[in-house]
Amino acid sequence: MKKLDNFTTSGFFRMFLLLCLFSWASATANNVRISNVTNTNPGAADPIITFDVAWDNSWRVSTGPSNHDAVWIFVKYQKVPTGSPNCESYQEWHHAKLTNVPGDFSVGAPLEIVFVGDSMGIYVQRSADGIGNVGSTTVTIRLNLDVPVSPFDPEMNFKIFGVEMVNIPQGDFELGDGISTGTFNSISITNTTTTLTAATVGGSVNATIPSAFPKGYSAFYLMKYEVTQQQYVDFLNTLTFNQQLSRTILTSTQLATDPGLGGVCAMIAGCLSRNSIKLIQEGINDSRPGVFACDFQPAPGDPFSSANDGQSIANNYMSYGDLLAYLDWAALRPMTNFEFEKTSRGPLARVGNEYIWGSTDITLAQSTSLNNPGTASETSTTAGNGLSAYGSASTSGPLRVGFSATVATDRVTSASSYYGVMNLGGNVWEMVVGGSNSVNTGYTLTYSSLGDGELTAAGLFNTPNWQMYNSISYSSLGCGCCSSYIKWHMELRGGSYMSANSTLRTSDRSKNNSGTCGGGPDMGFGNAGDQRQSDVGGRGAR
Repeated sequence: MKKLDNFTTSGFFRMFLLLCLFSWASATANNVRISNVTNTNPGAADPIITFDVAWDNSWRVSTGPSNHDAVWIFVKYQKVPTGSPNCESYQEWHHAKLTNVPGDFSVGAPLEIVFVGDSMGIYVQRSADGIGNVGSTTVTIRLNLDVPVSPFDPEMNFKIFGVEMVNIPQGDFELGDGISTGTFNSISITNTTTTLTAATVGGSVNATIPSAFPKGYSAFYLMKYEVTQQQYVDFLNTLTFNQQLSRTILTSTQLATDPGLGGVCAMIAGCLSRNSIKLIQEGINDSRPGVFACDFQPAPGDPFSSANDGQSIANNYMSYGDLLAYLDWAALRPMTNFEFEKTSRGPLARVGNEYIWGSTDITLAQSTSLNNPGTASETSTTAGNGLSAYGSASTSGPLRVGFSATVATDRVTSASSYYGVMNLGGNVWEMVVGGSNSVNTGYTLTYSSLGDGELTAAGLFNTPNWQMYNSISYSSLGCGCCSSYIKWHMELRGGSYMSANSTLRTSDRSKNNSGTCGGGPDMGFGNAGDQRQSDVGGRGAR
């Protein structure tokens, strides 16, 4: 087994380990950085934790998009058996709720804390207008553990996670552009928009969309970047053995077998298309999970999780089940098809065939033409308006999230959305809630349909109103072409590093528009069922 390089990571999702409530191991990252973490009342049922947080490319503006970025902070905990050396534990990780007492929390300037109703985490964000990097700032939080410390379990391990988010403010927006393939009808979404009939919304929707479905008018937060490979590794490393089986391609035999010095590819055999997630330490059936890491520059010549190992590359080969499980675990929710267009276009008037960045200009970025490949500073060797990853060969792969943004770029040259969300166009397809709503079986998601931080024993999401697909029978309708076909409650939006440039347009829904058996639109993955593809990923909202 190859040595992990100081157990550090370089993605946009950071974690830190509390050892027996007394000491913390810390790490640095190229964007969100959490350090100097201390438990000020070790052994208490509701630990008070202080830490410093810093991140780059932050903003809060009261003009233009009138929004801000933030970091979503949440905590996982694990019991440690009495007398365990070095706090070693193979017990399950659980989501730690926070208290709802404002006096239990504090943060230094220039930040503020924003509380959420379900106490699953907090946001830290700028308290006043400003643009630039956020320097190290002290935060204090207090946990409200479901299972308090007892004389039989006096010690616990904790992991703190931070995910960069973008505030999408309340407001009207225009849906559809009237030209793009599969576009919705050209309508406006306002504070008076309730239910939407199939005739009103168009776009192959064939039943009424309920009033409670998130249509984008109300404010929400959206992940600034696509889920990265390091984020997915961190997720896997808090799961049980059986849960890891569901969220990787590994069999129980593979997961329980020594992966050797080079590790074993966990998401696609051969670690194709720039996915470098590997099993680096085997698990033991039902008693010890495996350990995963990124390994873009392969072992044994380069340490696991080194600065060259692709932690910040967008995570591909994600099934819809993988994405929903990740979002449930992170106490987030999936984005909707309407929110995708709101985030992209903002309040601006629709422009026919516009790309996510609000213009019809586009420049090709490819994984075969990069500076510093696999590092946190990976960038394209090309530049220009609408710099994005599309139109490449299947042997290529996605790029580092946010690769096109620098201190000198604007919305168009960085190919960002109106509100500053990165890579909504290209890199990997975004899996969003939507579909045709056949016979009123879909569109059940609501704003309160949030993940609870826990998965089933089999590693599946368990949040009410989250849907994947229904199998619709055609025998009763007299269709002889097939007995049934899958009707997805998910759409693929935004294009990928492999798709045509037209798929990166804000209103393009061409991936969901081809016919399938039964004559319906081929939403999601069509009749093939859930699957992992080289150019599909996603992100979450709240």
